[in-house]
Amino acid sequence: MGMKNNMRILITGGNSSVSRYVRPLLSEDYEVITIGRRDCDINLDPNRSLADQLPDHVDIVIHTAASFGGDTEEEIYETEKFNVLNTMNLCFQLRKMNVKHFIHISSIFVHLEDTSPYNSIYSISKRHSEDIVKFCLKKEEIPYTILRPSQLYGNDPSFITHHPFLYQIIEMASKGQKISLYGNHGASANYLHIKDFSEVLYRVVKKCVLGEYDCTTMAPNTYLEIARNVFELTNNTISIELLKDKEESGNVFKYDDTIYKKVNYYPKVSIKGGLSEILNATRVLY
Repeated sequence: MGMKNNMRILITGGNSSVSRYVRPLLSEDYEVITIGRRDCDINLDPNRSLADQLPDHVDIVIHTAASFGGDTEEEIYETEKFNVLNTMNLCFQLRKMNVKHFIHISSIFVHLEDTSPYNSIYSISKRHSEDIVKFCLKKEEIPYTILRPSQLYGNDPSFITHHPFLYQIIEMASKGQKISLYGNHGASANYLHIKDFSEVLYRVVKKCVLGEYDCTTMAPNTYLEIARNVFELTNNTISIELLKDKEESGNVFKYDDTIYKKVNYYPKVSIKGGLSEILNATRVLY
């Protein structure tokens, strides 16, 4: 095994799914420190200022911490506060830590139109957070990268909360239960496996790739395709009801492989492969 690079990396949201997957990759080459609310190297005390709890020096900050929002007034307020104001506060501290590269994990949902039924305080606050990062870091002259992954999925239990419909289909089809879907295909989504995104992120660090990039799969997935795959993988008889009088919805984002060219890596985990991995996971998800 080769010697580690002497650079230090701080990952915010150290208990997030992205952090849990990318940290082992980065730890092979760098000293990695996690910071967050719990189970991190630095567990944040809400009664103390952020400035007093950050390390004295890190070279790279990967900002994965995020609130996924809700519908109540309190949830909307807290999401904007967490995703925007906390990000702003962090940006103010970068110069003190002598940070040379800031990597902000955003979301492909920033591209949603205001009229989209999927537009939410999460997508709105993520758009705001990107503006804050660009404004603050231009002022501080700190190089940055913004990555916008599409819907991340994998074995981690946290994904069940973020994508309940996907995991409901997996659970029902694995039990041989009939699945009802709207329209001709049951809506579309764009699921990117967490392993693929973590590899992209790792290479962004290694190659010091700067700029703003979308990270999606080449083609969207339909829930009809997903359900069929689970039935086949579990050797259950396919039982799918298409409610064609119901309007199907979903998200289809434009495919752009710029980041994949930059890091010389394209997503490798097919939706069927990802579903198989979930079904074969030793961890009980349900």
